[in-house]
Amino acid sequence: TAKITGNGTYAFAITTTSSTSRTFDSIQGTNKPQLVLEDATTPPPPPTGGTVVAAADAHVRADNPTTNYGTATGLRVDGSPISNAYLRFDVTGLNEAPGKATLRVYAKTSSSKGADLHSVANTSWTENGITYNNAPPIGATIGSSGALSSGTWVSYDVTAKITGNGTYAFAITTTSSTSRTFDSIQGTNKPQLVLEDATTPPPPGGSVVVAAAGDVACAPDDPGFNNGNGTADRCHMKATSDLVLGLDPASVFALGDLQYNGGSLANFNASYDLSWGRFKNLTRPVVGNHEYGTAGAAGYFTYFGDAATPREPGCRADCDGYYSFDIGGWHAVVLNSECARIDGGNGCANGSPQQTWLAADLAANPASCTVALVHKPRWSSNSLVAPEIGPLVQTLYDANVDLLLAGHSHSYERFAPQNPSGTLDNSRGIRQIVVGTGGSFFTGFSTVQPNSEVRKANVFGVLKLTLRSGGYDWAFVADPATPFTDNGTGSCH
Repeated sequence: TAKITGNGTYAFAITTTSSTSRTFDSIQGTNKPQLVLEDATTPPPPPTGGTVVAAADAHVRADNPTTNYGTATGLRVDGSPISNAYLRFDVTGLNEAPGKATLRVYAKTSSSKGADLHSVANTSWTENGITYNNAPPIGATIGSSGALSSGTWVSYDVTAKITGNGTYAFAITTTSSTSRTFDSIQGTNKPQLVLEDATTPPPPGGSVVVAAAGDVACAPDDPGFNNGNGTADRCHMKATSDLVLGLDPASVFALGDLQYNGGSLANFNASYDLSWGRFKNLTRPVVGNHEYGTAGAAGYFTYFGDAATPREPGCRADCDGYYSFDIGGWHAVVLNSECARIDGGNGCANGSPQQTWLAADLAANPASCTVALVHKPRWSSNSLVAPEIGPLVQTLYDANVDLLLAGHSHSYERFAPQNPSGTLDNSRGIRQIVVGTGGSFFTGFSTVQPNSEVRKANVFGVLKLTLRSGGYDWAFVADPATPFTDNGTGSCH
């Protein structure tokens, strides 16, 4: 900003002191260098992109049918006695219908059962006048939140309802007899209607949210299956899938051992498909050791199809299982840690087809930020560790990869950035996070390994990962039945 003082010609240079080269797109490349100028005095008009804060909200209660709660700092929703929340938004300044509209409310309580959003046709009610007795009728269900975690935003897609400028009303209800509370306009995190432009894509390098976990679905004959709902310490795949839906991620990183015990196609269809299969179209799968309980991991490769074999379209058994993709401004590589099962039993060694492919892929995609996905971790504070993937980790390190996500250990563990020998390396090290908490069952810890910063056993949940230009943010979102939090931020090399 200090350099652009008006019309004229300006020149800049980019340098580095590192001995490792980096490459940026040129004018002749796909993403040309840009100089983005913003008006000094006039803020951009609200959308088709922008955020509208609720104009009015209140909850009403059947046990106090004539009482108005319009000044409360929270919106209470309950199934017994009935308590419903009403919200109204005034949308102005649009030139066209938004490309996407998302209603967001901030959860103050946790619950394994979510809350449903409905349309409300009558928008004439007032915040300080609405009561249970005079509340307008509640319309059709628009969507459900899934499980709720205290201190998180809950999102509902209302794109079909926001057709242009006007006043829109909604209601939040639940059939659960346990109340849940959301922040109201009078609270800290006010309800929002987020509108996204119908035609303009987000700028290059914009952040994206992904969800990650492994070790997911119990077999239908598991003693804890319980019609897919699980028991206290087993088979929480439905609950963790509800958490994923609540995050509304751009992609889901499924970190292996996705269907126990042997990864058969029948069990994928009978268990995984009913839980994590709800966002199969967003999933980037990783093959795990239990998938090979079916010969050639044929159940896994058949269920996910070409999404699991983009390098080998049509392969449905004995496939390589490693590939790469781009997401936001990041590059991602998916590895197969079942080293003895691929490439003639030489799947991870230096010079193996996987290691050779990985080195070439990283060299051809020198993104400023890179994440690797694998099932078995390189480091773990128990015996569930895979030193055989060391050559792959060395290749990742040599290419300045930033983040390694793994499962296999049915627990959560975050390591500080390390070099391949496991020595702390805050300048170039790879941060590994083990997220084997997708719902199957628990395993514990033994000897704590060097540079293990955070560990949690006996927990179910998913990792919310925000990938942004130059860095990333992580936050563990726990199943409310096993409360736990861990969050932080990191920078790319």
